[in-house]
Amino acid sequence: MELTEAKGLVNLNNTQYFKFSKKVFTFIAIVSVAVNILFLVLPLFSMQVFDRVLSSESRETLVMLASVALFLLSIQALLDWVRGQVMLRYGYGIEQHSSDFAFNIAMLKSQENNGVHSQPLSDLSRVKEVIASPGIFALFDAPFAPVFLAVMYLMHPLLGHFALIGATVLFVISLLSLLVTKRLQNNASQHAGTFNALTSDWLKNAEIVQALGMNDNLVAKWRKESINPTVDKATADKISRGILALAKYARMLLQIGVLCVSVILVLENEVGAGVLIAASMIMSRVLAPVEQAIHNWQSWLEGWKAHKRLRQAYLEQADDVVELPKIKGTIQFEKVNLGHHGSEKPLLEDLSFVIPAGASVAIVGGSGVGKSTLVKAMLGLVIPVNGQVRIDGATLNQRQVSELGKQVGYVSQNSQLLSGTIAQNICRFDEQVEAKDIVDAAKLAGVHEMILALPNGYQTLVGGLGIRLSGGQQQRIAMARALYTKPALLILDEPDSNLDHPGQAALTEFIAHAHYKRITVVVISHRMSIIQHTGLCMVLGEGRIQQYGKTSDILNIPKSNESGMESAS
Repeated sequence: MELTEAKGLVNLNNTQYFKFSKKVFTFIAIVSVAVNILFLVLPLFSMQVFDRVLSSESRETLVMLASVALFLLSIQALLDWVRGQVMLRYGYGIEQHSSDFAFNIAMLKSQENNGVHSQPLSDLSRVKEVIASPGIFALFDAPFAPVFLAVMYLMHPLLGHFALIGATVLFVISLLSLLVTKRLQNNASQHAGTFNALTSDWLKNAEIVQALGMNDNLVAKWRKESINPTVDKATADKISRGILALAKYARMLLQIGVLCVSVILVLENEVGAGVLIAASMIMSRVLAPVEQAIHNWQSWLEGWKAHKRLRQAYLEQADDVVELPKIKGTIQFEKVNLGHHGSEKPLLEDLSFVIPAGASVAIVGGSGVGKSTLVKAMLGLVIPVNGQVRIDGATLNQRQVSELGKQVGYVSQNSQLLSGTIAQNICRFDEQVEAKDIVDAAKLAGVHEMILALPNGYQTLVGGLGIRLSGGQQQRIAMARALYTKPALLILDEPDSNLDHPGQAALTEFIAHAHYKRITVVVISHRMSIIQHTGLCMVLGEGRIQQYGKTSDILNIPKSNESGMESAS
C-alpha cells in the first residue's frame, strides 16, 4: 500500500472529499477476518494436545499438530503485520496529502479570528494518529467477539453464560467511564483552548509587557487562568485511571473465574482437559474488544471530532469555483454592510460604489471609522454582513482566495515579514522565482539600495529567525512584495505610517508608477502629500460614505496640482 492510496481521502477536486477509502478499509476488514479466525489455532491446538496426544502418547501426532499450528500462526503474524503496515502508511498518507488543505484552512481561520488558529493542523494530526495507531484494529476485531462467544457456548453452555456475563460487566464499566468523564473532558478542552489563546496573545506582545512592567500581573493572571483546564483534566484523568484499574481487576477475576468453571466441568466429566486452556484463551478474545475500547475510546472520540471539524471546514469552502480571467481592477460594492468579528452592529452600512479599473483612490476619515475594514473587504479578508463585493463583476466567493491574492498587492498598516530571507519575502516564497524579478520589484519600490546595505543583502534573514528591521524598513520591503506579481490591484493601508522622509518619497514614486501602469490603487492615508497624488477620494464617517468623487473637488486641491490625476468615470 503506497502513500498515494490515501489521496482519495482528501482530494479538493473530488465531491467524495473526506470519505475514507473503501478499498483500504475493505482490505483491512478481509484481513481482519483471517486474523481473527486464526486466533482459534492456539485454543484448538491445546485441546488436541490434552485430549489426543496425552491420551495416546503419540509424539508423531504432537509433531504434526505443532507443525500445522506453526504454519497457521506464521500466516496470522504475517497478516497482522500487513494490516498494521497498511494502516500506518494510510494514516501518514492522509497527513501528507491533506496538509496543504489543513494549512490553508488554518491560515483562513487565523485571519478571520485575528490570531493564531492551528486547530485544523492539530485535527489532521489527530486523525492520522488514530488511523495509524494499533488501537484502530479493535474496531475491526469487535465484530468477532460474538463469534468467540459462540465458540464458548459450543464448548459448554455454562462457559458461554460466564463469558457473556463477563463481557457485559466490562461493557458497563466502559460505559461508566464514558459517561462520567465526558463532561469533564469537554470542559477541559474548552478551557484549554481559551487558555492557550490567551497565553499566545500575551507572549506575542512580550515587548510591551516587559516595557510596562506587566510581568508579575500577567503571571498571577496566567496562574489563575490555568486552574480550570488543569483541574478538569486532572479530575478526568483520575477517574479514567481508576476505572481502567477497575477494568483490569475485573478481567483478572473473570480469567480466574473461567478457569475455575472449566476445572469444575472437567472434574464432572462435562468437558475434556483441553478446555482448561482453550476456554481461558477464547475468553480473552471475547473480552479484548471491550477492554481495548476502554483504553482507546477517548482517542477515538477525539479523532472522530477532529474528522468532523475537517469535513465541515471542507464543506464550507466553495467547491464550484471556476478559473476566471485575470482581474483588471474594477471594484464594486453593492449595499454592503461590514462589522467587526463577533459584533452585531455594523461598522459600515449601505456601501454602494464603483472604483474603475486603473483609478487611484484615497480613503480618508477619522480613527476607527472602518477604513481598514473596508479595504480588507475588497480582498475578501472581511466577510460582508450583507451585500456583495465584486471584482470585475465576479463576487469574491466565485474566486479562489489564493488565486486572487496572487493578482493583488497589499501593504498593511503594520506590515510584518515572515521568517526567511528578504528575497523570499519579496517573492512571496515562490520557489519558481527568478532573481531578476525580485530585484525589479525592489527597485520599483525604491528599496534596492537599502537592501544591499544590509549584512547579506537579499539573503539577509529576517523575521523570527533573523535580524529585526525597523518598521519603516519592513514597510518598504512590503511594498516590493506587493509589486512582485505585477498586480492589477494595489491596496495600501496607511503605508506611510512608519516611513521617514526618503521612505515617503519612495512611496510617492511607488503610487506614481502604479498610476502609470494603470494599476488600480486604493490607499488609506492622512498625509496630503500622498492623497494629492490620487484621482478619487472617499470620505468615511458615522458608519457611511460621506463623500466620494474627484480628490480635487473634495479636498479643494488647486487645479495646478491635478496633473497626473485621473477623473472618476
